[in-house]
Amino acid sequence: MTDLTATASGEPHARERVYRYLRQRITTGEYGGGIRLVEEQIAEELGVSRTPIREALQSLTSEGLVLRVRRGQLIVVEIDAEARAELHLLRCAFDEVAARMLTERADRVNWTPLYELLTPLEAALRDHGIGSSQFSMAHLDLHMAINRAAFSRVTSSFFERQAFLYPTDDYVQQPGHEPVSQHRALLDELSSGDLKRATTAVRIHALRGFGNATLD
Repeated sequence: MTDLTATASGEPHARERVYRYLRQRITTGEYGGGIRLVEEQIAEELGVSRTPIREALQSLTSEGLVLRVRRGQLIVVEIDAEARAELHLLRCAFDEVAARMLTERADRVNWTPLYELLTPLEAALRDHGIGSSQFSMAHLDLHMAINRAAFSRVTSSFFERQAFLYPTDDYVQQPGHEPVSQHRALLDELSSGDLKRATTAVRIHALRGFGNATLD
């Protein structure tokens, strides 16, 4: 089960992390349209009480991503391939802006906590696999932390609700580019202070994450 309590400084508590996790699963198609969402099952999978699950589902219902049908059952609304492709384009644009911001302040960013987030990412991959909720949450934590380092508190809070832009289920396992080394290399380029290196790195990383098997 996943520990969804607050972690590093600035990390949200269980309610927000559950919301991010479920919203990502829906908008990336990992939870397909028509799938029924059951509080008890999600709570067991994530290792949390039903309260943050219920609150997250209420938010998702108000956003139109979850639909309440007969007898109060909740089902996922269909997100088609075209919409997912559009979301990916947004992710690429957001990441390039973040890279620019990080380049400008590279010498003022505390990079150590970001690199430390590779440890839970590696542990989740080793112990549970890339398709697990544990890896998904560790992956989200890392990318949200990068955004918090890049932007002001006001702006980064916006990105907290854009976690769906960072899917984990379709990473291409290319030789030399397994997920942990991918993210370590990404941090290396972002911390370089070189704008071209940083923006190129986020673009390649996003394309690889979108299942582009032609990257070398």
